[in-house]
Amino acid sequence: MSAQMGQAEQAELLFAFLEDFTPLEELKKMNLEGFDWSSRDETGKTLLVFAIQHALYSPRLDNALKTIDWLIYSGASVQQKCTGGKSVHVFEEKPDKPRIDVECQGLSAISFVRALQRKMRAKLEHWKDQEAFLAKVVKSFAVACFPSPARPRVSIDEGIAELW
Repeated sequence: MSAQMGQAEQAELLFAFLEDFTPLEELKKMNLEGFDWSSRDETGKTLLVFAIQHALYSPRLDNALKTIDWLIYSGASVQQKCTGGKSVHVFEEKPDKPRIDVECQGLSAISFVRALQRKMRAKLEHWKDQEAFLAKVVKSFAVACFPSPARPRVSIDEGIAELW
């Protein structure tokens, strides 16, 4: 993204790309130096909540998960709270699939996913694939929040420790 483009325009563009399922390889080509990863959409949803909401409709859930991971490692916070918005999940081509609504205000990406999972699990026969995807998203959050140590720990003999 151009340095002459303002923060608001950069955010609007990134939200548009996420909504359109732009492949991760294309997203990575953008110059996001100085990008405000705490941006919210016009309704108050955070980048991650917005991306997760739209990922549930993605034809390639595995690619959507990689995009969510990229957002986290680029700087989008799993703890940032939404200031508004509503997430509505309905598949018009499958009218027998029950609708799921989640009010986003005050929810972080973690609490948003948990709220969606609870509602989807209540009707799991209709939302099995999406709920399984959300379980993977939670695992991605865990990896981001609790990174493994840079170096593995090993046991050493007391004699070696005394020599130090």
